[in-house]
Amino acid sequence: MKRKEFLFVVTCAAVFELSSALLKPIPFPVELEECYRLRSYNTTPSDSVALEIQDFCYKSYHYKMIAAGKMWSGPNITQSEINYINSLFRQIFAEAREVEKYNEKGGRHKRQAFPGRYRQEVRSPGAFRRFVECIDRLEREIDPRSGRNRYQTLSLFHTGPALASAHRGPAFGPWHRIYLLLVETACRAPIPYWDSTLDHEIDDPTDSIVWSDEYFGNGNGVVIRGPFRNMRTVLGGPIIRNYGTGQSALFTKEGLRAVLSRRRYGDITEPKVGQQRVFSLEAHHNGPHNWIGGHISGESSAAFDPVFFLHHAYVDAVWERFRDRQAANEIDPERDYPSPPYPPGHAPNDIIDFRPFIAPITNIFAMSDLVANLVRYEPFPTCSNQCNGSPHLRCQRTISGQVCVSTVRTGGRRGFGTSFRRPPPGVPEFRDSSSVGIGAGPTEESPSDSMLMARASGPIPGGNRFPESPFNDRRNTGNPIELAPEAPAIQAARMAVREVVQERKRRDVSTVSQNGTTNDVSHHQSVSSLERSFTNTFLIDGEIDLKRWVYVPVRVVHTRSLNVDGVDPTFYGDVELSKELCPTVQSGASKVFVASNGLDYFGTYKEFVIVDERQLASVTTTAVGIKNPDYGEGEVLFTAHDSCGRPCRPLCLTETKGQQKYKACSGAFKISSANPKMYKPTYRDATAGDWILHNSVDSFSLDPQTPVTFVCGNDKTWPWEF
Repeated sequence: MKRKEFLFVVTCAAVFELSSALLKPIPFPVELEECYRLRSYNTTPSDSVALEIQDFCYKSYHYKMIAAGKMWSGPNITQSEINYINSLFRQIFAEAREVEKYNEKGGRHKRQAFPGRYRQEVRSPGAFRRFVECIDRLEREIDPRSGRNRYQTLSLFHTGPALASAHRGPAFGPWHRIYLLLVETACRAPIPYWDSTLDHEIDDPTDSIVWSDEYFGNGNGVVIRGPFRNMRTVLGGPIIRNYGTGQSALFTKEGLRAVLSRRRYGDITEPKVGQQRVFSLEAHHNGPHNWIGGHISGESSAAFDPVFFLHHAYVDAVWERFRDRQAANEIDPERDYPSPPYPPGHAPNDIIDFRPFIAPITNIFAMSDLVANLVRYEPFPTCSNQCNGSPHLRCQRTISGQVCVSTVRTGGRRGFGTSFRRPPPGVPEFRDSSSVGIGAGPTEESPSDSMLMARASGPIPGGNRFPESPFNDRRNTGNPIELAPEAPAIQAARMAVREVVQERKRRDVSTVSQNGTTNDVSHHQSVSSLERSFTNTFLIDGEIDLKRWVYVPVRVVHTRSLNVDGVDPTFYGDVELSKELCPTVQSGASKVFVASNGLDYFGTYKEFVIVDERQLASVTTTAVGIKNPDYGEGEVLFTAHDSCGRPCRPLCLTETKGQQKYKACSGAFKISSANPKMYKPTYRDATAGDWILHNSVDSFSLDPQTPVTFVCGNDKTWPWEF
């Protein structure tokens, strides 16, 4: 065979191999389409609104699939447990409506007290006993199928993938506020708050009355005393603590003043770096987690210890005091959400992730007065209010001034006061005894039985430790109890991901895109935003495995056109129109973000392309990861939006009367393992073919290797109407 004939045969075979199978356009799932139409009904098409609707509806569908058992969810949850949690959410909303009616009438109902929750400091008379009774009841209620008690089921919220949307971003406050309400509803009693600044002020916080049988029990090793002594974690073992170790301090008066000195919610939320961390509420919240040590110091095991909820009730109380000050300064705390960019799960309209227990509660809704008004807080204990009448608090002059401080438990060493002195060199540092009230307790050289039991159990499998707080406590000692190291398989996968990232950084377009659960991006572009690097997590159905991903080409056509207001958002020139425009870098370079979202598998992959907004039309192609059909067939939804927040309209390659044409479609595809395949095993392979040259030479001709094309422009209809 002659060379030209051979090349012709090979080229035809390649086109035929890549022109069918693997990705087949499918209709929108019914639930997804209904959500789109319902939320856009009687609403004028708008770019930002369309993006919010797309994001909300996908997440709602995603969570319904989890709840129905059709998608990986993490813990093995039974249907009865799901029904139980859903019933708690219904109670919360019913109570919120009652509180709203109460407030509308000025809170002056005859013979009717406030119908919400009243949270007191844990040492206030009667406050802690109700919480103990709640935990005891939840432990006795066992789900017959899973074998878990109710408390263990509730503690599973603060584990696994959900933590990404609970920490290190502005959703920290809303996420934990809903979590507290959920547990509180199960308790049928208010959760008291633990003001740990009252313990930080005494000579040795480990001597505080809260570490006695009357309150939290012992803090040195396995919890074998106090009301939580018989509790077992989800993993079957006892609760372990290691108080007064590490570097972080408990919550401090200085930290409280720093947080309350700010005006905007974004000023007190993560991410913060350097000196700005002193204003971060979440950063100060990290202190007690690490100071207590043991299970509560690990992000995935923290909620196993009931002290978790007492601590977070105080964090929520500080946030509510901050909100009160905002309202006094004519700042609306309901709408004061930080500006983008957001970490995944932290955008205002992201649904709070409690998988697989799902209620369509967004971060911004959880900041509403409807939710906040469910709870009232007893004032923080001060000398002017006689420390709220608590017999276990005393007014004392300390380095912070005249403040309330905790009394010490029986057998405590030094009482309360202002000194932060450590024992002289050579003098052993005493710690708690497992027999509270008998002597001063064992030394570090002679640990208690509870500490010996904790050390014998080995590292705690609690995942990542909370970051350090802004303030250290020089009274703390070393930490002999460690968290379990990361699994070798995860370490290997991360190393593989790093290698892929480094390889992709050599592209002419800078690095890779963010794998997130949100389509929100900053609409205020800059040169730095174009250079910013992102990394996909490659998490799919609970596994971090590069082999489970394959890559398909996706084309993007970015056009300039007028929006519904008759304005070109990419227009350059008239500064008077700047308020109506989408700010971009003056070079005209901009990003379009393309994502694949599993419809029946848990996995999201996000990529971006660079377009030139100065051109009438800018065309480019990228590759996006989807589930490898060798691990089972699946369904995927492709979405895209540009830097101005405009959702892009999908066009799918379909065959009509023997000819392949692009037609408007839903962006949903069936992933097939049938041959011939039209995907590549790596991103590099998917972006190194002859189709790149073809695409650049003849951008508008049919490319049988590109199953979906996104057209990004201004339109007077919703992008899902086709």
